[in-house]
Amino acid sequence: MDKVLQRSNGKIDIELIENNFKKYFQSGCCKILNPNSYNGNNELVLINTAGGITCNDQIEINTFIKNSELIICTQAAEKIYAGIGDPAKININITVKNSNLFWLPKELILFDNSKLIRNININLLDNSNLIFCESTIFGRKAMSEKIQNISFADQWKIKVNSLLKHFEAININGSMIDNYKNSYTFNNQSSLSTILIFGKIINQLEAELKKIMKNIEKHYCEMTKFDEKIIIRSLAEDNYDLKKTINYILKNIIHDKLPKNWDL
Repeated sequence: MDKVLQRSNGKIDIELIENNFKKYFQSGCCKILNPNSYNGNNELVLINTAGGITCNDQIEINTFIKNSELIICTQAAEKIYAGIGDPAKININITVKNSNLFWLPKELILFDNSKLIRNININLLDNSNLIFCESTIFGRKAMSEKIQNISFADQWKIKVNSLLKHFEAININGSMIDNYKNSYTFNNQSSLSTILIFGKIINQLEAELKKIMKNIEKHYCEMTKFDEKIIIRSLAEDNYDLKKTINYILKNIIHDKLPKNWDL
């Protein structure tokens, strides 16, 4: 008789209105930490008590923010491990109304033979601003980790007043070798990051970001602005090098909004 393998399920449901938490729900392996802040910031730290994610795990995060400002980060890098079964699923749904959201989780680390389907949906309503940063590591070079086979589908949708303004997806199934070697994809780099900026805040940050980008020389890092958004892409050979670049960019544009656990 086949054994039923134990799997992790977790859910978070948050409502923040006028900078007061009206709903603060957590279940399963998903926990929320609201640390004391000495600078007046509302900060939430998302914790996965399972210590990682593997096949058939399911995570759901729902957040509603109105007339508020919120920083969301994670306690540590989220590790996606090899497993037996169907891909793990992560679904993240966020609505931001007349508010500022700083979505700053730590990196997603994918291991060989891991399987993951992730969907991130964000809807910005009224006069809202978003600074969104996501990093993905395809095997840590310092640990001599190599990704030879993977199933990874990652889809992001960002709407402004319910109109789709940004959509992107990564879909890799099988060998990573061709993607690594291709100069139009990874170019032998294993660590990648994207920063997305939406809202009127882009007019305040554009000039400063142009100065910052000129000081980044060792890594692939480029910025573009169009359709009322700013996109910054970074590629690095090593996770630590990528972190240094992202920290440098974010510290110079959001200052005290960068979570303490981002310090290197």
